[in-house]
Amino acid sequence: MQGPMVGWLCAGYVPKEFFMLLHVIKKINNNVALATDESGAELVIFGRGVGFPHMPYTLRDERRIQRIFRDVSEHVAEAAATISDEVLVVSSDIVDLAKVELSDLRFSPNLVFTLADHLQFAVERTRENITIENPLAADVAYVYPREYGLGKTAIGMVKNRVGISLPATEACSVALHLVSGEAGEDQGDMDLVVKSAKAIEKITDIVEGELNISIDRNSYAYVRFVAHLRFLMGRLFKHEAVASENGALFEEAAKDFPRAYVCARKIDGFLKEEYGTSCTNEEILYLMMHIGRLATQH
Repeated sequence: MQGPMVGWLCAGYVPKEFFMLLHVIKKINNNVALATDESGAELVIFGRGVGFPHMPYTLRDERRIQRIFRDVSEHVAEAAATISDEVLVVSSDIVDLAKVELSDLRFSPNLVFTLADHLQFAVERTRENITIENPLAADVAYVYPREYGLGKTAIGMVKNRVGISLPATEACSVALHLVSGEAGEDQGDMDLVVKSAKAIEKITDIVEGELNISIDRNSYAYVRFVAHLRFLMGRLFKHEAVASENGALFEEAAKDFPRAYVCARKIDGFLKEEYGTSCTNEEILYLMMHIGRLATQH
């Protein structure tokens, strides 16, 4: 079990001066339960034996609480019933680290539990000597280098906490969960994350080829470009394209920035050929703006 942590409102130790009485209403397992605070807000609490007493009951001893999670879907939290304490703690630690290392991004409150659910199965497969190769490893490392780096760190964290050495390919899986958690959709949108990763790799190649540049994939401009592409493709794949409202600005930008315009059009052509969807002029304008930022870094 882990000691005090800062930021207890999301996950961590509860300082005594901030402790509030919790009404525990539903057991998930002996150490995880659903509760409400004094304002009526629903929480998921983790701590030794918090799910053991007869429900409902009032928890008055803050020393029993190790972590508190807010805004977690009850359906997602119930996955903790089959997750070991060590895996849940290390998943929380990984997400805490991601919040520090990727401080420019926001994560779904469900991420700790969806990632823990994956890690539990990964640990069990490893114990049974079952290894599943991930064909997306190269794509993910290429498109999401920060998340992939955290995935590699996560493997060491699991080793230290659980005592299991996960295969190197799990770095890709952890990275994909972080990316999915950034989008706030978690497991339900994992197919879109995977699909987008492969598309973003190709789009990056198009930009580098058209502009004759080598993009720093850790740069702020590229991170924002990838974030824009993820949401763009999410809309396109779901047929939720943005209508054009800046016709005059689009025409002016196309004349003033011909290389960015040609590059954006080539990206649009790729999306149409590969996925049967295409961008509006408004979306091409936004693409041009991001392409321009990438170009000015060289």
